[in-house]
Amino acid sequence: METQNNGSNTNILEQISGILFLYNDSITISKIEEILANENKIKKEDFENIFEELNLKLSSVGLTLIKKDNKDFEEIELTIAVKKDLSYIAKKIKKDELEGDLTPASLQVLTICAYLGHTTKNEISFIRGIQSAQSIRSLSSRGLLKKEGEKYSLSIEAMQELGITKLDDLPEYEKIKQDFEERLKEVLKEE
Repeated sequence: METQNNGSNTNILEQISGILFLYNDSITISKIEEILANENKIKKEDFENIFEELNLKLSSVGLTLIKKDNKDFEEIELTIAVKKDLSYIAKKIKKDELEGDLTPASLQVLTICAYLGHTTKNEISFIRGIQSAQSIRSLSSRGLLKKEGEKYSLSIEAMQELGITKLDDLPEYEKIKQDFEERLKEVLKEE
């Protein structure tokens, strides 16, 4: 199960667990393979062994792997969660996400979504320079972001909270939108 990756040996379990951790949401087998850039094609016949071994390793640190089956192997979804006996922690965090003040990170994500309109999780993370899945999930749970396909935008509730009827009512809308778009182009050019 070893594979070559950028000149060094990297274990497929490490790669998949890293992807699951960083993606911080359910992800399909096809998306995992896309991220691996065709370095590893996950064989259907090897998948159950990979799943069981990864789940065993995660279990040793209080986590579990959740699999949502699909008739199409490539569309099976995976995600990491806390084990059932630690679900009280997840409940406390969820409650804090819904009731606590917005964090600076969440406010940054909300601002990017407000000014860019429909944007992906990766674009938000590129602009911020840091993984943003947690903030996106928190804002979505509060009903401040809506997801359409792979893109996020402000919800009607968020616009009501902000006291705006259309996005260009936001302060310096065109200038800030253009700044975000230019930043995104620069970051993507570097990739």
